[in-house]
Amino acid sequence: MISLTAQYGYTVALNIILAQISINSVMLLWCTKIIGSFLSVPANTWLNTIQNKKPLLIILELVKSGMFLLLPFFFHHWILFAGVLLIEIIGDVFSGNLVALIPKLVNKKGLSRFNAAITSVGSISYFLGPMLVGLLQGQQQAMLFYLYGIITFLGGLTLFALPSIKLNNQRLSKEFKRNVKSDVVHSLKALNAVKGLAGFYLIYILFDNMGTGLDSFEVIFVTKIIGISSAQYAYSLSFLAIVFLIVSSILAFVNLQFPYRFVFQIGALVFVSYAIVLVVSRNLATVLFSYVLLAIGSTISGNMLDNMIQTQIADESRTQIFVVEDVFTNILAAATVFVMGFVQNIGLSITSTYVSLIGLTMSAYLIIEFFMVRKS
Repeated sequence: MISLTAQYGYTVALNIILAQISINSVMLLWCTKIIGSFLSVPANTWLNTIQNKKPLLIILELVKSGMFLLLPFFFHHWILFAGVLLIEIIGDVFSGNLVALIPKLVNKKGLSRFNAAITSVGSISYFLGPMLVGLLQGQQQAMLFYLYGIITFLGGLTLFALPSIKLNNQRLSKEFKRNVKSDVVHSLKALNAVKGLAGFYLIYILFDNMGTGLDSFEVIFVTKIIGISSAQYAYSLSFLAIVFLIVSSILAFVNLQFPYRFVFQIGALVFVSYAIVLVVSRNLATVLFSYVLLAIGSTISGNMLDNMIQTQIADESRTQIFVVEDVFTNILAAATVFVMGFVQNIGLSITSTYVSLIGLTMSAYLIIEFFMVRKS
């Protein structure tokens, strides 16, 4: 939770600071974050040679805490973006390795509930990170980053409580010469070797991308098309975070009796329902209902995908699969948001843009469902 709080909050804080400098600075920030996500794949390939993950996780957090402390010295210098690049690489590699080693700490029976508990922690962090930005707006800009650096450092120290954890890597034992292309290809082949899992992997990336696309222009849609106020929209986002927390907390205490694949499919259908309800919404109540569907669908499908990867993919491929998922998601989201903005600039209404995005996503979903999931 400590790591996520700083990760969420620093982006919000930098957005505010750079917006006061220039719009180009904000655009460069997001481009840097995307590049950082992309570079996390070769970084993880190199770091995957370290089989004992405990010291790796600790070092990553301590380095990130140092970067937070250094950022305030470069608010008006290009070195700032080099720092952001490193933070994003570290964040993706840390997240991928942490999720990959969970099966080493939790038995299969409790895996689903543990992943749901992690989602609950993410919801709390989503509150706390931006909240700190608001509370400290009257203070010096550097103060917030010093705070994020300190809490990330403390979070890194808590990792000393972890047992020594090693992921088995047969490729290293055979003195396999690692490179990015072969590592990614090997991981994706391992994913495809499990019947239907590659299909679920792609479906989740598609739906997550659809959610990002809808979210990127949502403030315009709900204020100009639906007609709710900016204040109401802000409160609705708080409502969404609370619903995410409730849903993930319920899953953390429920012992699922159904196969992960079946529950994933239910979550996917609920996710689609969210998008449809949002587009047809004409008042605040319907928007809030769509948020409930979003929280249920996203949490269930995301947790079930994690469960399937954690239980069916070997140690040597699991970490890279999670990192590649983040990369695919970020790159696809950047392209989607760019295209959505472009088509609106040339005259397409935001409602038509939303409908087009949902239609394309559903078409791709049905193709994947038929050719990759059901045929397997």
